[in-house]
Amino acid sequence: MSRVESFPPGLPTQPTALADALGAIRAQMAALKTCEEALRAALIAARPTGPVEGAAFTVTVCQSTRRSLDPTRLPAYIRDDPAFWRESRSTMVVTRAVAVASAQPEAQPDEEDEFEVIERFG
Repeated sequence: MSRVESFPPGLPTQPTALADALGAIRAQMAALKTCEEALRAALIAARPTGPVEGAAFTVTVCQSTRRSLDPTRLPAYIRDDPAFWRESRSTMVVTRAVAVASAQPEAQPDEEDEFEVIERFG
């Protein structure tokens, strides 16, 4: 599925179907990410001296340097001053696999364990 045209044209409309579809897509993405990381590591380990040209893609391994600010090294009066911080909101959508029930039948309570609750009104 490397092209937009290959994706399903319609989305489910029921929230339960949407949840299952999103969970399935995220599971596929996780598997693809694992595969991507392995391929990336193999390309880096191969130490190519230039671009690697395949039949459909060219891959170039590059090195770069990035600078970032270490907040623990700032003076407390800057770290603790809200004027130096920015706040933003984001929406997260978390997916979690539902535990599948085992094939064994559910245990039935003994007749002796059944009881009735009677509450007083008034």
